Amino acid sequence: MANIFSTIFTSILFIGIGFYWFKYPPKNINNLYGYRTRRSMANQQIWDYANKIGAKMLLVLGVVTLVLGVFLVLVLPLMSIFLTIVLILIGLGVGMYWCETKLNRHFDKNGKPKE
Repeated sequence: MANIFSTIFTSILFIGIGFYWFKYPPKNINNLYGYRTRRSMANQQIWDYANKIGAKMLLVLGVVTLVLGVFLVLVLPLMSIFLTIVLILIGLGVGMYWCETKLNRHFDKNGKPKE
């Protein structure tokens, strides 16, 4: 029972943070709130773009974690917490790779939009 509660709570937390972040993105580059990498903090235009992507990433991760996490609790209850943590870590890694790839596709090394 605790496994399913923690899985649902974690998933809803990701969805809630992603929704809040999407609805109220950080207006200025800062060290507390937002998608913060060296690339995303290069200038305001990149920051704004990266944070739109980051919010979507958290929303998707929350939904995927909810669906797969509940499935894991039902199918493999003894390993579900461990597998859910692995799922979250992989999801965050894939999400960061996706975001950085999109930044590299849309902005040059100097932070200017590609034409």
